[in-house]
Amino acid sequence: MGTMIKRACLFCLFGGIAFAQMQKDYLIQKRGMLNQTMYNTGELGRKYVTSNANTELGIPSFEWPANSATIVDTKQYTGQHNSYGGGVQISADRVDSTQRLYAYCGGLLNEVAEYVNSFPLSQERIENYPLLADGSLNPSYNPDEAEEIIISKWATPVGITITRTSRAWSFPDYDDFIIYEYVFENTGDLTGKQAIPARPVRLKDVIINFSHGLTGGKFGYDRTSNSWAPTVVEKKDYNARFDPRRWLQYGLHRDGNPEPKYFAEWALSGKNGGGLLSPQASGYMCLYVDTTHLVHKGDGTRVSVETAAWDPGGHVKQPYTMRMETSQQTVAKTQPSILDVTQVRKQGAYTTNIFQLYGKDSLYWLGRGSLNWRQSTYFAIGRNYAFGPYNLEPGEKLTIAIAELSGYGAARKEETAAGVKDVGGSNGQNNVGGWTAEAGDALYAFYTVPNYWEPKAQNLLNPNSVNTIPYGSDYLSKYSLPDYVNSNVVTVREVADRAIQAYGGEPLVNHDSVQHTPEKYSDHGVYRIPIPIPAPAITLENTVLGENKIVWGPQVESFATPRLQGTFDHYELYKASHPLGPWTKLVSVSKSDPLYFTNGKYQFVDKNSRIGDYFYYSVLSVDNNGNRSGRTNMTLHQSSIGAETTLKKVFVTPNPFIVKSGQSGESVGGDINSQLRFYNLPRTCTIRIYSYSGQLVQTIAHDEDKNNHPYFQITRNNQLIASGVYFYVVDASDGSRCHGKFVIIN
Repeated sequence: MGTMIKRACLFCLFGGIAFAQMQKDYLIQKRGMLNQTMYNTGELGRKYVTSNANTELGIPSFEWPANSATIVDTKQYTGQHNSYGGGVQISADRVDSTQRLYAYCGGLLNEVAEYVNSFPLSQERIENYPLLADGSLNPSYNPDEAEEIIISKWATPVGITITRTSRAWSFPDYDDFIIYEYVFENTGDLTGKQAIPARPVRLKDVIINFSHGLTGGKFGYDRTSNSWAPTVVEKKDYNARFDPRRWLQYGLHRDGNPEPKYFAEWALSGKNGGGLLSPQASGYMCLYVDTTHLVHKGDGTRVSVETAAWDPGGHVKQPYTMRMETSQQTVAKTQPSILDVTQVRKQGAYTTNIFQLYGKDSLYWLGRGSLNWRQSTYFAIGRNYAFGPYNLEPGEKLTIAIAELSGYGAARKEETAAGVKDVGGSNGQNNVGGWTAEAGDALYAFYTVPNYWEPKAQNLLNPNSVNTIPYGSDYLSKYSLPDYVNSNVVTVREVADRAIQAYGGEPLVNHDSVQHTPEKYSDHGVYRIPIPIPAPAITLENTVLGENKIVWGPQVESFATPRLQGTFDHYELYKASHPLGPWTKLVSVSKSDPLYFTNGKYQFVDKNSRIGDYFYYSVLSVDNNGNRSGRTNMTLHQSSIGAETTLKKVFVTPNPFIVKSGQSGESVGGDINSQLRFYNLPRTCTIRIYSYSGQLVQTIAHDEDKNNHPYFQITRNNQLIASGVYFYVVDASDGSRCHGKFVIIN
């Protein structure tokens, strides 16, 4: 919404063969409820810096829900970002080099700045939305593709060129994840410069690691702790988790991080997303992993793994490792512990006792790299997901598909009661009450997944202890889900099941009891998922009385495509003061409703509105089965700053007011020439306007959290006032008063 789209290109120096190297650039994935910033150097979200300083307004870093920036008590908050930054790292042996080579494409900290040594090549956005900007149906719409695609490409000093294709949808059941298909090609391009010839040679023992600094919602920590720094997040209230049945790493706040000042008010009203500020469980998962290019046992690989890590075909079981780290994910730590092909992988909790919990599925995981669960309470930020080792001949490619995703918590009440467990949430490396990691068996690595309906009492430090603490929240037993949870897909595990369905093209499966196997899928997603009727394109217009008119066309009523979930039934028009809601339904409009449909357009006038007020509008399409579109047409109709705390000097602008002179500032397709505005108003006051002769012309009651109020030169008799000098008197609720004058020139 209003984000500037950057487009990247190469600039040719005419008359020569040299090309200027492309600069670092970004595009923003913003179609769904999860927004992310994509860099053409490999970074995701932002450069990896573990401070508050560089989280820029409007530049999402794993932001869920989207558009979550807000102002509270006159302070600007940049929103619910969930990552200090992500990226991918590669190590490989080249046959023409005696040293192991490394490439760092985001996701690592170099103590004081980001560490990136990749070379940007190209970046583009492809829009595949069913409607064009003018509201007409898109004749090129492809139902088997995402609605928004961003393709980023960069070279690395290893000689592998990486192409990352990210995909997002607005469909309410499928808008909480972004799918990334990474293609790693042995091009031999070591510099990203066309003037320097590529040197493709055989690459051996290639390890590919995806890293993220997962943190929990920035807004929540900013409000509760006034900081998002690792020293705040790396406490006992944010836990690392791993769901092996879904190949899902995620983080979870213990009690949802309730707002310290406005909890009850926001929980009841839904303001700013409700009373819990960090209810999301955000993470990333593997959807597909290439196994055809894995090294073979005995082919000269230098890989050092346990006997159990080799499968019957002589390949290393995937993932290669899942390493946790503190927020200090540095090159010095990543290189020896993840990218070194000779390092011994941590097996952690995956012993024979895992059978007691996972039964036959345990066979699937024995011998694979596991999450080092013993750090999953105190050191829950740095996450690494490594695959390989691979061998790549010149020109060969391999694909790995990853999804970022978020949900409102990790489990429902019924699932917690049924005993669903994931790895993590413990700190078994500490000796607490006589219990140590060595003394505990594998079952103690698996903890009940909490929910936000009913807290679960457990001890995350010592599972043998009778001293337990509540883990989870009773929030949803008292309050409703926030508006941004826009379908019955609620938890991060439910979102993960939809991501698997979207990529694999198979029917939806609950993977609580069925093992997800990324090896079985193809190296390209299928993306044949249920499709709702799209939301129409809308425009906002202003009436001469300062009312907002919402206008849209009927084109979506004839939308047809495979896998459509139903036929068009009606529209629903909503209004909110913030993108997270609460959204108030103004009206339902049936097809060709004569009350609202005229001259081929639908029109609705919001009489409870004024030009310049801070309101969002959206129109949803609803089919005959009750399925709703995404809120893709959300439109802000001018904004305003908050009310003054006390009555100060009130002024009018423009002054003098010359009819049709207009007023500076934003407008959304409307006519603002008929207004002037009073500024510096407190929340509650009365404005009285008098003629030069002392007659009362108009009385305006101001009672809202805005510091300004429009006036459209309308008298008490609903007539336009004449040219002349006018006086105004402003009385505040505390008894204070100020006055001034303005001039109207017709």
